[in-house]
Amino acid sequence: MLRIVTSVALLSSALLVSGSRERSGPPAPETMFRGGPAHQGVYQGGGPTLLGLAWRAPTDGDVVSSAAIANGVVYVGSGDGFLYALDLATGARRWRYDAGSPVSSSPAVGGGLVFATARDGSIFALDGATGTRRWRLTTGPDLPLPWGHESGDHFLSSPTYVEGTVVVGAGDGGVYAVDARRGHAKWRAQTEGRVRASPAVANGRVYAGSYDGRVYCYDLTSGALRWRYDTEGTTLKSGSYGFDRRSIQSSPAVDNGVVYVGARDGFLYAIGADDGKLRWRVDHKISWIITSPAVSEHTVFAGSSDAHFTQALDSTGTERWRFAADVPVWSSPAVAGDLVYFGDAAGRVHAVDRASGAEKWMFRTGATVFSSPVVAGDLVVVGSTDGGVYALRTGTGPAIKRAVFFDSTYAKAATVRQPDVLARFLANRGYQTLDAGAVGRFLGDRIADRVPSVVVFAIDHPPATVVTAPFGQSLLRRYLDAGGKIVWAGKPPLIFQMDLEKGSFPPLSAMSWSAPNELLGVPHEAAIFDMRGARATAAGTRIGLPPRWRDSWSVAPAGVTTVLGLDEWGLAAAWIKRYASRGQFVRVPGEEPLVVYLAAEGS
Repeated sequence: MLRIVTSVALLSSALLVSGSRERSGPPAPETMFRGGPAHQGVYQGGGPTLLGLAWRAPTDGDVVSSAAIANGVVYVGSGDGFLYALDLATGARRWRYDAGSPVSSSPAVGGGLVFATARDGSIFALDGATGTRRWRLTTGPDLPLPWGHESGDHFLSSPTYVEGTVVVGAGDGGVYAVDARRGHAKWRAQTEGRVRASPAVANGRVYAGSYDGRVYCYDLTSGALRWRYDTEGTTLKSGSYGFDRRSIQSSPAVDNGVVYVGARDGFLYAIGADDGKLRWRVDHKISWIITSPAVSEHTVFAGSSDAHFTQALDSTGTERWRFAADVPVWSSPAVAGDLVYFGDAAGRVHAVDRASGAEKWMFRTGATVFSSPVVAGDLVVVGSTDGGVYALRTGTGPAIKRAVFFDSTYAKAATVRQPDVLARFLANRGYQTLDAGAVGRFLGDRIADRVPSVVVFAIDHPPATVVTAPFGQSLLRRYLDAGGKIVWAGKPPLIFQMDLEKGSFPPLSAMSWSAPNELLGVPHEAAIFDMRGARATAAGTRIGLPPRWRDSWSVAPAGVTTVLGLDEWGLAAAWIKRYASRGQFVRVPGEEPLVVYLAAEGS
């Protein structure tokens, strides 16, 4: 079977940069997991239309951390042990800090510093401009798990910054209040389980859930316990079910005197913020509620794991709508304007109408999305366990039109392996399948209306409906010049003039190196069918190309706009050619066609 690599690519000329920058401008504003200290998950910006992928920044580990965005910088952790500072506009790396242990917490930003926690139990503060460490506090060893076989311990407690204090939980069961500038603990409160949830702070109170199944309320100034609420999970024995039914991993959200929090016992709780009394609870029928609720205008939004949905509830706990995700939802919802954004275990990012739950658009990454989306202006930033940090461009313009060319009449001419499988794969992800006649009409329509679009050629043999002499004036070339995008994963177009009736390739003496040059404006004199090793360039790595592959038909780098991969002779094995009006022809490796990245880019 054809192995489809579900990577989503960045088509950006921005270079990755390392090291540090001098401090400039005012200190970054305060921001943190779920937007603010009360963890309501509400942001400004976003839009009803997905306009494309603005950029993708690679890391070498799972990105379950959610971003903190301040002063044009995206701060995010990775399982590779680094905390990254990325340019919001381009995704270029400003700096990265080696924490020495996976950073699966979400950073907080305040007073010009960035705070995060690492898997080794450390809490650290970095200079927001340079990444220089200001202090590091080590907590105790992780407490034993109550049952001993609990799974899903992916997330760490994320710091909450408020009035010069950082509040955060730890695996040793402690809730810490730390002086933000100096890094010493102001107070420490002990629970009976690991604290992986991120404490919420509102009205001088700290609210935190623990793996012991309890929700705690502490005084922000002194750490004195104000109340404790025992969830249903404290009465359950996980061993009787074969999975954890006690832990609280969901981070509380506080709104209008109520604390909302989910638990692995299968309930979403609404608890009085002042008295710790239960207001109501909603039963998810044993399904874990890992997500941290979002609260906006008296509506609560939360996702469910094994029940495979995201729901909206009113202030009484009555369900308003339910979106069926078909897979677990561990990504916490973000609310911005009229939309709710969240990820799922299939690697998708959903944008749904906040009033009805109707889906407005969907984007698919290369792996699971545990990270929670963060909205900043027209960008939605989210991490994936494929190692990427994605910035999705949204707005109110026309939606991208995506299509794949597949026509069984031309299948014998294909050198892309199993083009029918590739076409079905893309069709299942929203691509319109086009035969020879339809692809010509599609290109013609896009030349006329200039709507952003992308066509993936699952069969690397352009039909006569789109390529006729003179090739430089053909429909395919005019589509590129009009701003369209074509993804190509096989032999160069027109290098063989195959007899479709006989189903055989012509003799090698009939190859035409001038035809692809005339069609694309890319010299193909160096192209040949010999297979050679190839390696991704920095630009290729950013779009998700594998570090190494074997391929043929490489061209001279000087003839293309961006080189994504170089073969062992220094020729471009993967590349981008740009045209007027932002048109692009993208040639990617054929044996592992990384074409899904164009599913959402298309601009």
